[in-house]
Amino acid sequence: MSRYIQMAGLSQRDRSVLGRFGAFCALEGVALDLADPALIEAFLTIGCAQLAPHSLGTYRSVLVRLGRCSYRPARGFPASRAPVPYSPSALAALWSMAKSQLSGGRVRRAMVLLSTMLGAGVRPGELAALDARAVTRRAGGVFVHVGGSPGRTVRVRDPYAQELAALAENSGGDYLFRPGASVRNAKNLIGEVCAALVHDPDEVTLVSGRARSTFICFHLSAGTSLGELCAMAGLEGVESLLRYARHVDGGPHSKAQLRAALKR
Repeated sequence: MSRYIQMAGLSQRDRSVLGRFGAFCALEGVALDLADPALIEAFLTIGCAQLAPHSLGTYRSVLVRLGRCSYRPARGFPASRAPVPYSPSALAALWSMAKSQLSGGRVRRAMVLLSTMLGAGVRPGELAALDARAVTRRAGGVFVHVGGSPGRTVRVRDPYAQELAALAENSGGDYLFRPGASVRNAKNLIGEVCAALVHDPDEVTLVSGRARSTFICFHLSAGTSLGELCAMAGLEGVESLLRYARHVDGGPHSKAQLRAALKR
């Protein structure tokens, strides 16, 4: 029997995958049944043939979770590798680059990028919508609330915490990043600014994916509990850490190890 899943309360990714699955079922003239492994595999093979292997793995994981469907698939999909985190020397170079921009506005934008992405693991879309009032000082630390309601609250790691707090306090309570931008949901709003930062051609460049990878790998290396790390990074399951853990010496290198570490 078909299972009905209410779209309300689902993440944007879940809604997207479920909508695509529903469209495939409608096109094929079959009932949407999340409990049918054969239907899920047919969707991945026929309806998603153009997607990369790691995307197919994500789609399968979403549908299996939503349908509470337990089965052992005949084929696996390799996960995409997380970007290599920045080394300490590369981080020092990024910090120097940010402070060496040609105007006060550029310096501020660069510092906001470093403080939020490296200090709190904020994604580009989240940063574009981030209100300066979401940054608060309390309990001896600096915290940033990301993603609206309910969203998540992240303790900003040093040495970025005090820098981010000062940037927020001096922003006038407006958007933290590019407060004068008329369009905030532009896909490349953050990427364009990263690319425009003045830097030595021989030096490392700021890339949002590497910055987020650096944040997550730092906490994996520091022994932050996996449940807390998933909450801070906005990850739905501990398995999502695998692509990052492969960059951490001595870290869990399989989904089974991650689940075992979570239970501990």
